[in-house]
Amino acid sequence: MSAYLTPKAEREMEEVFNLRRRAVELLDIIVAEFESDPMSVQCFDLRIVEESKIVIKRLKKLKPAWE
Repeated sequence: MSAYLTPKAEREMEEVFNLRRRAVELLDIIVAEFESDPMSVQCFDLRIVEESKIVIKRLKKLKPAWE
């Protein structure tokens, strides 16, 4: 078994990292809307709203040095 990834696997892994990074950016935008306009949370379960806020706050605190 090789310890190296195939070029295709490397591209897919990089794509996953990029998509996850973008998902966090989008969540950050959504949470900013929740915080600036309390009425914007109407279409969401409040548990999701609160968890989103917690996740973004924690991710910002733990942001890796390479980003």
